[in-house]
Amino acid sequence: MVGLWIIAISILLALFAYVIIPENTPNANRQLPEIALQPPLFNTDCIKYQNAAKHSDKSWLSSVITGYESNDVYIPFEKLELIGEELQITNHYGQIRILPFVDLGLENMSISELKANHVIHRKYWLGTDRYGRDILSRLILGIRVSLTVGLLAVTISVIIGIFLGSISGYFGGWIDQVISFMINVSWSIPTLLLVFAIVLALGRGVGIIFLAVGLTMWVDVARIVRGQVLQQKNMQYVQAAKSIGLTELPILARHILPNIVGPILVIAAANFATAILIEAGLSYLGFGIRPPAPSIGNMLNEQYGFALSGKPFLALVPAITIMLLVLAFNLIGTGLRDAFDVRD
Repeated sequence: MVGLWIIAISILLALFAYVIIPENTPNANRQLPEIALQPPLFNTDCIKYQNAAKHSDKSWLSSVITGYESNDVYIPFEKLELIGEELQITNHYGQIRILPFVDLGLENMSISELKANHVIHRKYWLGTDRYGRDILSRLILGIRVSLTVGLLAVTISVIIGIFLGSISGYFGGWIDQVISFMINVSWSIPTLLLVFAIVLALGRGVGIIFLAVGLTMWVDVARIVRGQVLQQKNMQYVQAAKSIGLTELPILARHILPNIVGPILVIAAANFATAILIEAGLSYLGFGIRPPAPSIGNMLNEQYGFALSGKPFLALVPAITIMLLVLAFNLIGTGLRDAFDVRD
């Protein structure tokens, strides 16, 4: 149940990410160097004004999926003073910046009017990274990437594995020999190495990542399905189906596969955890999702150096997140295995 709750919450966060996260611009990539490397629960006030040069025609639905384009400019500050027609802005590092009101498009405005109409308060629940971006927002978007890659990769691996494993186990003969040879060859190549080869050959991107991962994980599914079909095809219900004239494909699809769905679900849950780890590993090594798109792996790559420099939370947050996701799917796999184990 713990694993199920973690997965359910992660799915909700992934589906409604841009509605939930504090920084809902595309990829949560609003960079504010004035507040870089701030700790969790950091608060700041920001001058907010519009940049007339930016404009967006995105629909509401498109914004929910890919982020809300913003023409607002934020200037974080710790202290704000009006000197003549200029603003003196002191940031959280004690640096002073002078900005004319005209440059902000806020001329003929008093300091009280500025604070009332153009100053907002922002809270960073997990702090900011080295570029001043909101870690919580990027982490939630990273969870969306991990779950998307895992789902699509597992779907591909299950489809290929069920097809090859079922025809190999049911028909036997030279078909079984050929497919078993393919399984053994694929099994002998390290998964991460094979994913590297596919990514280098086809390029980087979310689509290539889930395709590469899916094409390497079908072997586990095919082995399980082949063994289960070999066991089931000699059962009495299969012989009864043959005796009434059913052909091979209806027997496979309508009788054998529904009876081996338990082991398939168990291996799919385990493969989901593996897919998340592989995607994170690829992104960590620089072969996965391209920045500035957030991924748990590239967040860890950007921030692991701070683990020993007095800011361990920057590296711990993505590391703990990936640990919880993988643990949740492994717990689900264990629960499914126990639920479908007929010997119990």
